[in-house]
Amino acid sequence: MAILKVHRAAPVGLPGEAPAPADGPVDLIPGSAAFSILNSLLAAGEAIPHDCGGKARCGTCRIRVLQGGAGLSRPGPGELLRLAAVGGGSDERLACQAFAARDVELEIVGRVRAE
Repeated sequence: MAILKVHRAAPVGLPGEAPAPADGPVDLIPGSAAFSILNSLLAAGEAIPHDCGGKARCGTCRIRVLQGGAGLSRPGPGELLRLAAVGGGSDERLACQAFAARDVELEIVGRVRAE
């Protein structure tokens, strides 16, 4: 079993601006190579957008991998196309397409406007 260490990201000030990692709470969530990170996060009650229901069509379930990326499944062509379409960084994955065989640290990429 893998452990997903989920860091909270600070809200962004402008649309499209990447959030900065927060020094706040970190959740430890069980992960598995048999379940997508999206399903693991949802099962643990984490709030993560997933507008297309986990089919790599919307890009709303993006996560930023902070450590342990080598323990994730390799991205497929559909995931790479969607990440490119939504401007995802090289350290980002779609939670619906990534599976964790080993521990990984991540943050959910939010596009929440600061108030």
